[in-house]
Amino acid sequence: MLTAVVVAAPAMAQDPEWRIVENPYQEDIEYDIGTTLAPMVEVDGIRWRSFSVERPEFGLAEDSDTVETEVVFEFENRRNKSARILVILLLEDESGAPLDRIEAKPFKLAGGRLKERKETASISAGNLRSAQRVYLFFEVLE
Repeated sequence: MLTAVVVAAPAMAQDPEWRIVENPYQEDIEYDIGTTLAPMVEVDGIRWRSFSVERPEFGLAEDSDTVETEVVFEFENRRNKSARILVILLLEDESGAPLDRIEAKPFKLAGGRLKERKETASISAGNLRSAQRVYLFFEVLE
């Protein structure tokens, strides 16, 4: 009779790869409205975990009509002291031409905390339909 012994190694929790970048962080990337994107950057001990720009239900809205959309940011402060953060998203068309600007009010993030911040933005329906890229700007103001 043959007996098999299986030894299970504990699964190793992997910390995602974080890019350490200069303050302020700026980058132009492809982005589909309605999806969540994880920039995975760390600026002066503050990690930008994710953001999303929701795709509102605006079906028959004309391109010139203004619609409301929710923008959600998630940050983690790995420092002991609090920080003020400024985040700006510039929506762009497929060629990188600017369409609209979403600027979150600067907010405070306490030391050692994870924070989700929600903002409401008013954007033209046409700009939301055309957005295919986003220019990210993230600054730690102290």
